[in-house]
Amino acid sequence: MQKIGLRFATGIATGRAVALTLALVGASRASVARGQDITEFAISPTAGPIEIAAGPDGALWFTENEANRIGRITAAGVLTEFPAASGASHPYGIAAGPDGNLWFTEDGRTIGRITPAGVVTEFPLPAGGGLLSGIAAGPNGNLWFTEHAHRIGQITPAGIVTEFPTPAGDSVPLGIVAGPDGNLWFADFEGRIGRITPTGVVTEFPIPTPGGEPTDIAAGPDGNLWFTELSGNKIGRITPAGIITEFPTPSAGSAPYGIAAGSDGNIWFAESRTNNIGRITPRGDFTEFPLPQAGDGLAGIAAGPDGNVWFTEQAGNRIGRIALSAMPPPSSCSADATTLCLSAGRFDVRVQWTASSIGQSGPGWAIPLTADTGAFWFFQPSNLELLVKVLDGRVVNGHFWVFYGALSDVGYTIRVTDTTTGQSKTYINPEHTLASGADTEAF
Repeated sequence: MQKIGLRFATGIATGRAVALTLALVGASRASVARGQDITEFAISPTAGPIEIAAGPDGALWFTENEANRIGRITAAGVLTEFPAASGASHPYGIAAGPDGNLWFTEDGRTIGRITPAGVVTEFPLPAGGGLLSGIAAGPNGNLWFTEHAHRIGQITPAGIVTEFPTPAGDSVPLGIVAGPDGNLWFADFEGRIGRITPTGVVTEFPIPTPGGEPTDIAAGPDGNLWFTELSGNKIGRITPAGIITEFPTPSAGSAPYGIAAGSDGNIWFAESRTNNIGRITPRGDFTEFPLPQAGDGLAGIAAGPDGNVWFTEQAGNRIGRIALSAMPPPSSCSADATTLCLSAGRFDVRVQWTASSIGQSGPGWAIPLTADTGAFWFFQPSNLELLVKVLDGRVVNGHFWVFYGALSDVGYTIRVTDTTTGQSKTYINPEHTLASGADTEAF
């Protein structure tokens, strides 16, 4: 496994508060993609930003992995940069702490703390272990962080460190977040999602996709945890009880990295290889928003205090903002007399029929039955002619499934439209044919 832009370092420095401030309002690049409002702010050309977090001061704070700095950017795009330490500290994860400061992880097994004024203090960890990655505020007033060498660490605001080994000897914990159940949850790059209690009891749940490489994790608006699979090109969801569902991203080879819950009730993620910001609803519907130019190398993502979503461009050396107020809502079906809305409202189903023997044709009249299933009548409401079902089979083979069954030999055409992607499928039954169909790779 290769972490983005990380190198080993051993230098430790404390109390550094020298700042470089740049007014970037004039340097920002605002672009519209598919009618959306995406703004990008250029930062230092060698910064290599990785993780980003909302700070207690109303600004966004991020790690400059290559430049060995901590950056701060306001909603207006004004940037301030603070040296993290002397030497190559390569800061990586960052999170707001319960003490009103920002906390971050570094190479050399060091945890850093930076005040909103930019004063840095560093706490060396005990000898041994590996690189540090994610960090998050826990439910017990401490900060929790991940160590590549099969450990989860805890540090108090006073700098007292405790480390807990994970059960799997090959685990590589990366992203970490506080869950709705009072525990911490982490993404294990070796194919597991982990849970650790405040007392240090660790449980890990294997993901269904071999080699999926869970990378980052966030608490969702639905009471579950959501995570990215870097090589699996999927977004995963795990309940507090450990039940996992995976959703393949629309773009092949997307390599989703950072993930965060937005203020709009959806989950947002950064696609590191396709240069898209992705959105997934709690029910699993995707929308992707491409950035204005290729090769930005998206990494971290976070909900900002301004109600927008902010993200880092590790290769492009920019901080991006996507205005949620300008985002179109996830598409959904609108049911009416001739339209069924199936699979939690995602699929629009309509029917046209023809009976040439009597010289008649017309629309099928819809009768909803369940969230997945409905019927159509052609001549009178008491005489059903057709049943249609759309199931979400993505957990099995990555596709939605369409089933239909005829109750007469009238000719008909079924049109099923995915309102999220706009893709449609048509199924035709010739007259004088009594047939049923099953398409397990429909969408």
